[in-house]
Amino acid sequence: MKRILSSLLVVVLAWATFSCTTAPKSQDNFTAEVTIENMDNVFVYLEQYNNGKMEVIDSAELIEGKATFSGFLEFPEFYYITTKDQQGGSPFFADIGTNIVNISLLKQSQPTVTGSNAHALLDEFNQSIMAIDNKLSELYQQYRQAKTDDDQEKIKELDAQYEVLDAEKKSFMLNFAKKHTNSVVSAYIIKANSYMFELAELESVANVLDASIAASSDVEWLNKRIAILQSVAIGQPFVDFTQNDTAGIPVVLSEAVKGKYVLVDFWASWCSPCRAENPNVVAAYEKYHDKGFDVFGVSFDKSHDKWIQAIADDQLTWGHVSDLEGWGNAAGKLYGIQSIPQNILINPEGIIIERNLRGEDLQEYLAELFK
Repeated sequence: MKRILSSLLVVVLAWATFSCTTAPKSQDNFTAEVTIENMDNVFVYLEQYNNGKMEVIDSAELIEGKATFSGFLEFPEFYYITTKDQQGGSPFFADIGTNIVNISLLKQSQPTVTGSNAHALLDEFNQSIMAIDNKLSELYQQYRQAKTDDDQEKIKELDAQYEVLDAEKKSFMLNFAKKHTNSVVSAYIIKANSYMFELAELESVANVLDASIAASSDVEWLNKRIAILQSVAIGQPFVDFTQNDTAGIPVVLSEAVKGKYVLVDFWASWCSPCRAENPNVVAAYEKYHDKGFDVFGVSFDKSHDKWIQAIADDQLTWGHVSDLEGWGNAAGKLYGIQSIPQNILINPEGIIIERNLRGEDLQEYLAELFK
């Protein structure tokens, strides 16, 4: 499995909670003075990304290029300024006090923000990590060309370089968060990139964050994420669930686990890295199924037809389930799945004994298990 390609299939998270509309005006402690050049007499919107979708929190009319939002903040929060005519939005980290947000339509995703210590810290982070991101982007372009040329040696070389840069980026983010333990920006950065981190890494940040920000939405989200991963960590009993199979018949995971080693495989028909990994899973299934190994496929598809077609095309002859909710798959949420492909291996006693076995690692682990 190629990390460069699979890194594109994550869900990049940017959730925030906004409370200004629930506070009396007498308690307002936050103002956002917004200026958008070359735009007038339109409504602008203050939005948040919450529970997987953008939600409008407030609106204001832009008069002579200016609009103002106000409300109450307990902690700095991450928002977007949008208009109906804009593609995307202008993100900013609002802080208590007066926030000046200047937006250029040519660079609407990079507004100039003053008056917000939180946004200034986020800017510092983004500027510092830019060099690594640029290198990763360059590697990805080289990787695409190598794929086009079917240059397997080059692909292998680029994968190795990517692994090094990916580890460097993770280390930078963790160290930055641990350096700024009294800022919710640290929790936000880790939350927004949480798909990259293992449980122990998330815990290492949560354990050092200052108690003064414990009630912030970003820290609370991080702690909930940790609790989910702890509940499905190696050594824990598996979490049971029921979803429909390809014929619409409910299937319970615990029925599949009885007396067997079961690989719960989270995948989707639209996921290229998943499809690339499928032949490896097929080989493992064919070799060890008669010895007590099974696979339980959980699809993050929304299209039933495409799901069925992928199963047939890739010759995935084991059991499959899905609620056809895409990234909203309920089983995926139970197991904290934020990127695919992912899997967990359950032993006959119902204990999770490994996670994310792919490629040669899966073959070697099963060979040792069934020798």
